[in-house]
Amino acid sequence: MKRSFTTAPAPQTITDEPQEEEEIFSTLKLDLSMGAAKSGKAIINNLQEGSIAKLMNAKFATTLDHLAALQKRIHDPQSRVLVTGDLNAGKSTLVNALLRRDEFMPTDEQPLTTRFVEVISAKENGEKEEIHVLDQKAQYDVSDKSTYTTMSIDKLDDLINDENADANSPTLRVFLKNMDSALAHPTILHNGVVDISLIDAPGLNRDSIQTTANFARQEEIDVVVFVVSAANQLTLSAKEFIWQASHEKAHLFIVVNRFDQIRNKDKCRREVMKQIADVSKETHGEAKELVHFVNSAKVAQGCSDSDEGAEEMDQAFAHLENSLRSFVLVNRTKSKLGPAKTYLTRLLNDVDTLSSANSFWSIQKRDDARAEIERVKPVLADLQNCSKSIEDTLMTVEEEVSEKASSRSQTALENALARIGRGELAAPGPGLQMPDWTGMLGAFDYAKALRKVYLSSLDFAVSLAENDTRTLTTEGVERILEIANNDLPADVERSTQKFNAAAMFSARNSKLTRRQSGIQSVGLSLASQGQLVEVSLSDLLDIQHYFILARSHLPSSAQPSTSRELIPHVAEMTGLGAASLAVGAFTLSGKALGINTLIDGIVRISDLASNPMARKWAGPVIGAITLGTVAYIIYDLPQSIPRNVGRSIQTTLLTSSGQSGDNELIPFAEYQSQRMGKESRKVMRLLAWDTRERFNGAVNSRRELVKESERIEKAAKESVEFHDAVQTRVGVIRETIGVDVKA
Repeated sequence: MKRSFTTAPAPQTITDEPQEEEEIFSTLKLDLSMGAAKSGKAIINNLQEGSIAKLMNAKFATTLDHLAALQKRIHDPQSRVLVTGDLNAGKSTLVNALLRRDEFMPTDEQPLTTRFVEVISAKENGEKEEIHVLDQKAQYDVSDKSTYTTMSIDKLDDLINDENADANSPTLRVFLKNMDSALAHPTILHNGVVDISLIDAPGLNRDSIQTTANFARQEEIDVVVFVVSAANQLTLSAKEFIWQASHEKAHLFIVVNRFDQIRNKDKCRREVMKQIADVSKETHGEAKELVHFVNSAKVAQGCSDSDEGAEEMDQAFAHLENSLRSFVLVNRTKSKLGPAKTYLTRLLNDVDTLSSANSFWSIQKRDDARAEIERVKPVLADLQNCSKSIEDTLMTVEEEVSEKASSRSQTALENALARIGRGELAAPGPGLQMPDWTGMLGAFDYAKALRKVYLSSLDFAVSLAENDTRTLTTEGVERILEIANNDLPADVERSTQKFNAAAMFSARNSKLTRRQSGIQSVGLSLASQGQLVEVSLSDLLDIQHYFILARSHLPSSAQPSTSRELIPHVAEMTGLGAASLAVGAFTLSGKALGINTLIDGIVRISDLASNPMARKWAGPVIGAITLGTVAYIIYDLPQSIPRNVGRSIQTTLLTSSGQSGDNELIPFAEYQSQRMGKESRKVMRLLAWDTRERFNGAVNSRRELVKESERIEKAAKESVEFHDAVQTRVGVIRETIGVDVKA
């Protein structure tokens, strides 16, 4: 299970000034400093949790490796003593003094040691004094000569003074015999009890590579002997090394060399002790056994010739050697188990602190997630309950507006067609007026002009219906926007689009079709359509209308009929001859007057024909009637032609002037009303869809927020349980190793 760990700010660079705040971690710190003081803390504070978790996982992996090395070191019977320090602090001189050999390790005013040199008792190599140059690619084994190169001990100076060598060069293992077993003070190397090796290291501040190598190498040894020049005291690199080493090794040997060259020894001692207290409190607490002020050069030179020299060692160095011997040989609990216990104790403290912090933050996350769930869930429930109501309201508004636009348009256009049928304009508009009568010779032109005016007025009536639809749609849009503003949550972005009513019907493609005559119009430019403005004979002389009038004045038992089914208007009147008119009249009379009326008329005419007086006056009367009728028709043309043209247009558009989606011909007014309704519905539906999407987005966002908060709550709960278990385990381990909390 993936755990998210955080960490405290990285340790600050140690300076002569006391630290402003105590370091939170000692072993699990993440040191990300990049040169400036406290910059590591700033970097970590700006890292994301995932980045810190990766860094902590890497740190835990390093820690586990170090614990394995500690375990291996505890089981290793050999004790390793690392002698390190700043440049020219006298490290090699101290090693010579401990070995009772002057100039065995080369010394000079200039730094000489460039690589690690490990000095071991020759009994580990069959009492042969020689140098083994380790192969860095193979695991060293004294019995396997392929893992090292053998060289004479006389080559030690050349190997150490090699200008091409550095701290990463192969380590030198030097096997050395005891010079004289009769010495009153035998060397720590040849104690006869425990195998010990002395490791002479390059100076810390020689360069960055050697300093880093010293930091890494100190993890492999049991005891650190840090050599300090009395004149320079603890430098920054020395403080950093001691502070780092004290995380594992609470007790370090501090050797202040060349102390005899200092005039004000008390002041020097106070300054050094103060610096040690700042970087290693445990070492300062046992300063009597761990901090020594000596002159190693004097001891090395005095012990090079005879036993008397060994006996004449100054008391300070003798105290140093006895303390080191006791620490390494007698009190191996401190030298072997002490560093492991110190490191483990501090590691447990760090793990406990880390787990406590993560547990606290996890509890906070869990509580925040629960609070968020409690806040959002009621809002989500309200939105879900409101969803159905909003959907119904939007559909109602959409239906009301589109139906109202459709019905009002149909009513308006039906009234417009009725006015045209009465010989009036469909709607009075700018530039629309009836043409002037120019006489019989201009009858056809007059009828054509009338058609154009009527059709133009009908176009204007359609535009008025479109404007009315725009007004109704605008009102519907405002209602939907009001619904959105009232019902949508405050944090949901409102629509910023502005409704442009003028854009409606901009892409209109209305088609008027009359299957018989092929009449078709696109864009409702009716006056420009040749089929509709073409004049027919019925526009001048509407025989059908006169027969209807005659029928209405003749006596009949049947009620007058206003049906227009007597003569279908689809029969074109143009080109009809007299015979056709006669046949049409006969047919019309038969249909209009009825068979009984026709027979009754024939009988009466037969009776009149047998009367001589009737026969005498029949010719003049019929002639007079005919002339009167013709004269009336000619006289009435200026009034009858507008009515005839209007009725012709009305009949054409009422019969079949539109085509539905199922290819069914429908009347003009109905078709146009459907178009108005569809246009209005399209606008309303788009806006309603946008409102629904915003509402659904608000519901989904809160649903996702609840889901994410529940996931965070679950993860935080598992994290709390995990870190609580870690803290419990830390307590058990503390009891096992017998340490107090925060020891």
